[in-house]
Amino acid sequence: MYRYTYLFVETVTLLTCIFCYRKFWVPRFKLFLPYMVFIVWYEFTSITRSFFMHKWFYINHSNLWIVNFEVTLEFLFYSFFVISSYRDKKDRRMYTFISLLFTLFTFIDIFFIQGFLKLCSIAIVLQYALLILMVCRFFYKTMQQFDKDTTLIKQPDFWVNTGLLFFCLAEFLFFASFNLAYVRHIFFSTIFHLVSGLANIILYSCIAISFICYRRTRTISSSS
Repeated sequence: MYRYTYLFVETVTLLTCIFCYRKFWVPRFKLFLPYMVFIVWYEFTSITRSFFMHKWFYINHSNLWIVNFEVTLEFLFYSFFVISSYRDKKDRRMYTFISLLFTLFTFIDIFFIQGFLKLCSIAIVLQYALLILMVCRFFYKTMQQFDKDTTLIKQPDFWVNTGLLFFCLAEFLFFASFNLAYVRHIFFSTIFHLVSGLANIILYSCIAISFICYRRTRTISSSS
């Protein structure tokens, strides 16, 4: 049920992105359109596999390899989004280097540590931990540079980072306990659909709001 719900939310977010696309003048927001197309396609193929019993992306009865690459793409996209919102060039360089380093480790984890057909949970936990750190850095810098004449909730970056923070915290806690999947599979699967569903609904709802409230504000202009 949750998968259908957050697929619906993701689809609405994609349509909102298309509707508001002409208002986007910061490159990181323009990139949301191809990214959302991919996400909706990915979720749709996952759900239709369950409904029609067609095994999309399955190798040896496992689709964890495509999950690894989807999460890695997600990490690269949101890392770029958050980093490009930083005003401090030192922060940009430092977090770009760390993000690329984590991406390299992810491929090492996939091909040499946990295996191609297994979930690279070690790398995924590190990815979400870094995203949490970067989002917290964004809020810290935003509070320092906050203009009293500016309404924070009208800032698109605020909404994306708010949704991303809740999403990453939930996913971090989930993947950090992934070993339970091998011990209590049914319980873990139930928790997965609940936690992942709610996390996705929060994230993409916030992203949709960011599209709606998108304006050429001083904050966005100075951080582009």
